[in-house]
Amino acid sequence: MITLAEVLASTAMSEADPTLRGNVPGTLQRIVRWVHSSEVLEIAPLLRGGELLLSAGAALLALPPQEQELYVRSLATRNIAALALQTAGQGAPLSATLIAAADSYGLPLIELRSVAPFVDIAEAVNRLVVNEQAAAHQVVDDVSRRIARQITDKGPHLPSILEMVATALAAEVSMAASDGLPMGHAGSAIAGDGPTVVAGIVVGGQLAAELTLRSRSADPFLLELAADRLSGILALALAQAFRPTLAQVANARLMEAVIEGGGVGTVERLWLAAELPPGQASVMAVFRAAGREANFSAVERVLRAGGRNFKSHLWDGDLAVLFPVPRNKARKSREALLHAAREAVQNTDICAAFGPPVDDGLRAHESYVEAKETMGLGMPVAGEVLDSIEFLGRRIVGAVRGAGFLEIYVRACIGEVLDWDRKHGTALLASLLCWLESGCNTTASAVTLNIERQTMHKRLNKIQELLGGDPRTSGRLFAIHVAAAVAAHTAPGPLIPK
Repeated sequence: MITLAEVLASTAMSEADPTLRGNVPGTLQRIVRWVHSSEVLEIAPLLRGGELLLSAGAALLALPPQEQELYVRSLATRNIAALALQTAGQGAPLSATLIAAADSYGLPLIELRSVAPFVDIAEAVNRLVVNEQAAAHQVVDDVSRRIARQITDKGPHLPSILEMVATALAAEVSMAASDGLPMGHAGSAIAGDGPTVVAGIVVGGQLAAELTLRSRSADPFLLELAADRLSGILALALAQAFRPTLAQVANARLMEAVIEGGGVGTVERLWLAAELPPGQASVMAVFRAAGREANFSAVERVLRAGGRNFKSHLWDGDLAVLFPVPRNKARKSREALLHAAREAVQNTDICAAFGPPVDDGLRAHESYVEAKETMGLGMPVAGEVLDSIEFLGRRIVGAVRGAGFLEIYVRACIGEVLDWDRKHGTALLASLLCWLESGCNTTASAVTLNIERQTMHKRLNKIQELLGGDPRTSGRLFAIHVAAAVAAHTAPGPLIPK
């Protein structure tokens, strides 16, 4: 595929006088799968990874530093290739704070110092991308057809199938069962740091095997495309030979009932069939891979250390995990699970979110729903584990129907602060919320905001003046905290200062 170095050297991009800011390792070797331009600050959920995002930057650079960091973080979680911001006409280069935030989250940052039509850049680069992708699709389509004929004519003979793949991709190909035992290998062994792609092969919701592709010469996009397509074909081949045990079938049916919200009677019957002790509480977690190299099997092995009992199931690309825990130790058990999960995902391409504990394991679906919602709210980066309990305030806000209801209370509680920010271009709202979330700790909130303690004191004095007193002694601390959270997390509108 097209690398970021090639994009920067292209005629269309060079007219924008690009220069790299920050120091993210491997920036120039990043693959650009598409060029997209947008001024929408909530663009991250619409991106799929590998994009070079072009922005005029005015909307972003007008935000307070804390909100700029949240924007950078949201893009980093989507694994985009780079963010290119146009500073021509802005009157100042990119701030050191913004560059530092991009570095900390591993997001390459490009400054465009001259004005150039974004449409010309997008058309020129995307034309090259499409041509390369078409060639890769042709290679994968061809080997897919030959494997399908092999399965139809001669059956799912694994050595022959792996040899076809190795020859077509000029790669080393291997398969291993979910327990790590080798199932087959083809192609010459490759030493060094060639591109490596790992894809799970799922049969009946169970991870039956893993396919590994390695190559020195093949394009990483070609390997990923092949892994994605071939994992489905190989699942069909394995389906004839893969025979899940009775325990695996029971586990799969229980997890599907929990995920889909089956009735209590159904879940109870499947709970017992899966040999889980009755009368236990439970916690659900969702693990998600940011890249193909993530290995759920490795994560499960770490989680099982210490004799932990749990049930897992691959569902829509995520790994859903059910942890039964004793009712009288649910909170402590969950804290230990969070710690174990953080150990399991560190230095991997996997992130996770934990739902709250439920006293009755038959209500595990409720914990699963909250884990999924937290994953969407927090947008965790690779190696991060989110705790749904820390997102309780935002979940409550999201459950309230009717923006008008929220607006009148927010205006009543902190309207003066919002008006001051809007009029003077300050960030008192962000400072107030940070202070509240730190437990009203001035020193800690100053460190979080990266400002002097005296500066934080001045901001708090102004906030207290606007609110008519110290929130801690006014009897309105809870209401003010909720109002600040609503104002900070509601989509831009009348509650959010421009």
